Amino acid sequence: MKKSLPRFSLALLATSFLVVRAAEVVTAAPLAEAIVLTPQGGTEREDLEISRWQERAREAGVKPEVFERLGWALVAKARRTLDAGYYKLAEKTADAMDARFGASAESRLLRGHVMHNLHRFAEAETVARGLVAERGSANDFALLSDAAMEQGKLAVAIEALQQMVNLHPGIEAYSRIAHVRWLKGDLPGAIEMMEAASRAGNPRGSETQAWTLSRISLYHLQAGDASRALVVAEAAVKQAASYPPALLARGRALLALGNKEDAVGALRRAAELNPLPEYHWWLADGLRAAGQADEAVKTETLLLDRGEAADPRTLALFLATRGQKADAAVRFARAEVAARADVFSYDALAWALAANDELDAADVAMHRALAERTQDARLFLHAGEIARRRGRAEEARKHFAAARPMAGTLTPSERALLATRGDAAAFASNR
Repeated sequence: MKKSLPRFSLALLATSFLVVRAAEVVTAAPLAEAIVLTPQGGTEREDLEISRWQERAREAGVKPEVFERLGWALVAKARRTLDAGYYKLAEKTADAMDARFGASAESRLLRGHVMHNLHRFAEAETVARGLVAERGSANDFALLSDAAMEQGKLAVAIEALQQMVNLHPGIEAYSRIAHVRWLKGDLPGAIEMMEAASRAGNPRGSETQAWTLSRISLYHLQAGDASRALVVAEAAVKQAASYPPALLARGRALLALGNKEDAVGALRRAAELNPLPEYHWWLADGLRAAGQADEAVKTETLLLDRGEAADPRTLALFLATRGQKADAAVRFARAEVAARADVFSYDALAWALAANDELDAADVAMHRALAERTQDARLFLHAGEIARRRGRAEEARKHFAAARPMAGTLTPSERALLATRGDAAAFASNR
């Protein structure tokens, strides 16, 4: 799935001294167990679930299933907060399971899930292949599909997804099918399957429902229906008022409709909750569109300061779009392709290479980015600009024309670039 690397916060940074506190409770426990049994505090549903399983794990005669449930409770916390520190705690829980009970398929699945979410895709694939060979559960095939997808191994991902659907149809399978359909250019099919995923979800699973609705909102925005995208985004925010992807979806739809002030409010809140480059980029562009240039500059500074560690692919795209530090953008994008060779990483590489005036190499990378026929405005914008600079005017026009109906999915600065590519003069220069 296309997604950004979650941020790290105190959940992880505190582990250096949590062991001392935990030792007061579990004096003879291995290091990993001492860390994961340390009380986390908090009053959210996930916090209470974590506390519940920590208490159970301290009991005499505890079974491995208790630690497994604790690990997945930490994963749930990571999903809601987008804080990678909780994924690291979940990985420590897998360590504790292995130390106390011996290695198991359950601990390996938990570990593989953490690897995937921390962008250790090749490692996650290795774990998934072992699990598929050993037992072949729906969750094992899901992990294999996700890890392969992120590495651009679409045939492997689709085959594993089919096995998952055969074993356990439902929200997890339907949402993945929607993503594959979208990658393959079947936007109506993607909307159909993501709506099926939303219907199949637990009505009380507010963040999961909010995520599916956020994706549906993006699909409608891509289809050129910003009004419908806003309606769906509002439903996502109603499901989970403090869920960053839902707020981002609302902000994007509002910008597409020209409601800059309300868009900035939603985007500012989203970036406060999840200060990743994608969120800062949208906020900065929204602020500029609303005439708040000073705050936009501050937001972009945060993006530049945190981007390399948090999401180098988006940072590379941002730098190339702004025409800044093109050599650094190329370096970040190459590193992403090495670990995550999907169409979006190749697009980032192509765009960064073009910004660095390496047009031959940009052409090659852009060809890889378009190989799956993904219908995405950013891919078409970049492909059109590279073709234009290579002197292929007719090809450039076709790509720009393909991007325009989907322009609502672009940031305002990207839309501004696309708007300049509609006249004959735009094709007369290679710059």
